[in-house]
Amino acid sequence: MAGKVRIGIIGAGAVSDYHHVPGIRLDSRAELVAMCDPNAGLLEQRKKDWGPIRSYTNYEDIAKDPDVDAVIIATPNFTHLPIALSCIENGKHVMAEKPLGLNFEESAQMYRAARDKGVRHMTAFTYRFAPSMRYVRHLVKSGALGVPRHFRSQRFLDWAETSWGWRQYKKLAGAGDLFDMTIHRIDFSQDLMGPIKSICGAVAQFAKRDVTADGKSCAPSEVDDWSSLIGLFESGATGVWEGSTLMKGHHNNGFGYEWAEVNGSEGSAAYQLTDPNNVILGKHGGTMEKVPVPEEFLVIPGSPREPHAGVPSTVFRYDLVYELVSAIVEGRDAVPGFDHGATAQAVADSVLESFDKRAWVDIKADLG
Repeated sequence: MAGKVRIGIIGAGAVSDYHHVPGIRLDSRAELVAMCDPNAGLLEQRKKDWGPIRSYTNYEDIAKDPDVDAVIIATPNFTHLPIALSCIENGKHVMAEKPLGLNFEESAQMYRAARDKGVRHMTAFTYRFAPSMRYVRHLVKSGALGVPRHFRSQRFLDWAETSWGWRQYKKLAGAGDLFDMTIHRIDFSQDLMGPIKSICGAVAQFAKRDVTADGKSCAPSEVDDWSSLIGLFESGATGVWEGSTLMKGHHNNGFGYEWAEVNGSEGSAAYQLTDPNNVILGKHGGTMEKVPVPEEFLVIPGSPREPHAGVPSTVFRYDLVYELVSAIVEGRDAVPGFDHGATAQAVADSVLESFDKRAWVDIKADLG
């Protein structure tokens, strides 16, 4: 396309400020031209933070704005479907935060709408862009670890036990840690190992979250703050996932703790969020040791981001926007797309079904 990709942000909260706006600023092919949020006070603050761009309080207005080419949706989970459908209908390219919807069918509907309209679509699975995860993927796909046999991940956060607001109610969030954090690990496990065939899952809730941070009473949480699953991949490999927001001592300046590992017939490799420019690598008969990520994996190809600048656990997140803009400019599918978001959600939905039934569940992810 001629000229810059003109981007509008829907949802002017912390995620947009922390991840997406810096990514737009780095890419000379992109321009932030509009924002939308129902909170007028926040919009005024963002005009100071982001510049005097056009602002809307109704998403339908930004969807219809002819001077916006693409939108980034960073709003509560229950709003993703109507916002995405409106933007897609108006010909906008769309990146949306995860989970795409409240369930697989909503996510699949978003995918089908974008596919049929011919717009670029992307799920904001941030951690795929971590240098160490990209290098682990290379090691798996190149055969350096032999035949992949097993995947495991842990994502632990030490969050306060006060209210999560809308995030703790099923009709607004769908689920808790499972949809917010574990779904990321489900996604990159399928990127590394291929589709998951069946799972056995469980969730639990330990914090009532019936008090706000300022001490006011509220309706208690309805969602999980711990989730786990055992899975079988179509390839024959196995997997184990665990996540929780209540792991005391795993705060790590807000980054928490994350470990994801692939074990193959010839060796093993592990990624850590707190050290994303290194991997832990070991071969048969040896010992797992820290190894620097090669330079060519520190940023995605073509990214203008300086690979050694900034906090490593933060700056790789800026590459999401670069991938979206590249897909638009090059006329190709963005990766990960809504199809990846939907298939990951099919697995997450199945965790809830499995726990309800206390049984193994086969994954059903027909995108239509």
